[in-house]
Amino acid sequence: MKALRNSLALRVTAAFVLIVGLAAAGLGTYLYRAFVDEIERRDDIQLLGKLRQVQILLGRPGAAELIRAQPDFFRDTMSGQENSLVRFVGPDGAVLADINAGGERYPVPPAAGATADRAAIAHWRSSRGDPGRVVAGTARLGAGEVTVIVARVYAERAALFARYRGHIAAASAVSALAAALCAALMLHRGLRPLRVVASHAALVRPGTLAQRLEAGQAPSELQPLIDALNAMLERLQQGYARLSGFSADLAHEFRTPVANLLGQSQVMLAQPRSTAEYEQLIVSNIEELERLARMIESMLFLARAEQEALLPARQALQAQDEMRKVAGLFEGMAEEHGLRIACVGRAEVLADAPLLRRALANLVSNAVRHAGEGSTIVLRAAQAGASACISVENTGSPIAPEHLPHLFERFYRADPARGNVDGSTGLGLAIVRAVMDLHGGAAAVHADGAGTRFTLTFRADR
Repeated sequence: MKALRNSLALRVTAAFVLIVGLAAAGLGTYLYRAFVDEIERRDDIQLLGKLRQVQILLGRPGAAELIRAQPDFFRDTMSGQENSLVRFVGPDGAVLADINAGGERYPVPPAAGATADRAAIAHWRSSRGDPGRVVAGTARLGAGEVTVIVARVYAERAALFARYRGHIAAASAVSALAAALCAALMLHRGLRPLRVVASHAALVRPGTLAQRLEAGQAPSELQPLIDALNAMLERLQQGYARLSGFSADLAHEFRTPVANLLGQSQVMLAQPRSTAEYEQLIVSNIEELERLARMIESMLFLARAEQEALLPARQALQAQDEMRKVAGLFEGMAEEHGLRIACVGRAEVLADAPLLRRALANLVSNAVRHAGEGSTIVLRAAQAGASACISVENTGSPIAPEHLPHLFERFYRADPARGNVDGSTGLGLAIVRAVMDLHGGAAAVHADGAGTRFTLTFRADR
């Protein structure tokens, strides 16, 4: 029952039937009124003709004697005489003749003179409820003038109108039924492409995301829907591929520290050890656990960023101040590697301060690990119209061009052999890109023989 109530075909059919029914009823009403008006106009013209006919007869010689001797003559000369009523009233108000076998009582309108029009006709109802018309005029009778009243009862008209109304109602009902059948058939055929799309969509599975819905034979109204579904499948396929790759990378990244923890602990427990050896094992395990904790925290941040659960609290920041704060955090690490950190340039950025510092920290940390000994890491700010750019530059081993498009991917390393040596989780640059996506900006990398430069571009109008 609920499926029928929510059926689009049923709703459209019902609306179509309602529209056709209303249109048929409206057209029938119009035709009925036009028919009634035409019949009444015709009868009124006939009634006026009868009045004129009686007036002409009264003007002939011997009309006065005819009224007294044979008054029905004036009624019998008219068509439909059985329902016709005639009355002659003299100048003094005396009734000269009254042809009214049924004794009907009807109103007497004012005399319209020798000529009368439809405006002079009065309406009335007979004792049986049938409609009637009456008109009065004057005529010459000998040397004097008399009033002629002609009336008629239209007993057959009510039955005629009733039959006509019945025909209109039947025609409206048949039209609505025919419309319902036609609408059901047309909708069934018209919705067939939609059923085909639904059947194709039902075949989509995680292993068949590469399939696309065929749009060649579909109506133009369904083209936007098919294009949207195909675009959705494309995004799902890409997302599923990224998820599968991420799961494999995650399992691989977790397997190494877990295997280290498990192997070291098993070896240590295989035989009695000294206190110093146990302490060394605990320190090593803590380092692995800290790396796992950083990896988990980074993955949680990326997951929240992709789901847009993080809402940056943007504010106008001086890039010089933020660069100096981040540089101060890495001065000790840089000195250990024989490096210097310099901050140059000025710009105003519209950004969330903690997120900006996190992105810069990841870039500076990456530069410290890969910069050549004795070189300088440069944090540079520049204003370019409506955009502000912050870059981190370092000299060192060049990055091969084939690695550049993948540097911001999760767990991607240009040098896999150094995967776990420097304590990197492989998620730092992915976090940088996520931060820039949250700000509506962009992260880019440029590398040549002289070094590597990562650039963060913030738009002032976002």
